[in-house]
Amino acid sequence: MNDELLQRLAKKKNLIDQMEIPSTAGNSVPLNYHSPSAEVKAWLIAKGFSQRTVQSLGVLNGAQLFSLKNEELCRVCPLEGESVYMQILGQKSLLEDVRKVSELETVREK
Repeated sequence: MNDELLQRLAKKKNLIDQMEIPSTAGNSVPLNYHSPSAEVKAWLIAKGFSQRTVQSLGVLNGAQLFSLKNEELCRVCPLEGESVYMQILGQKSLLEDVRKVSELETVREK
């Protein structure tokens, strides 16, 4: 059972490593809970959000952006709040998958 889990996580990690997230900047911009506001701003721009959304949310750091709920985003950015929320969910999911794979690799090394 552990071997099967390791194989599945390894496959998922390979898929994550190979995955390309489309962006207007031509490459994906990393974003995590420790990202400063400059990285948040670059991530929003790379995702193709409007200047207004970039100005409104680009002052936040990664932890602040990730803490916002859908309703809050829709209040701040009525036209793109839902899209920003969906992108944040996707980014959180990627971070969680990478964290799980890293933890498993650490356990496996011991």
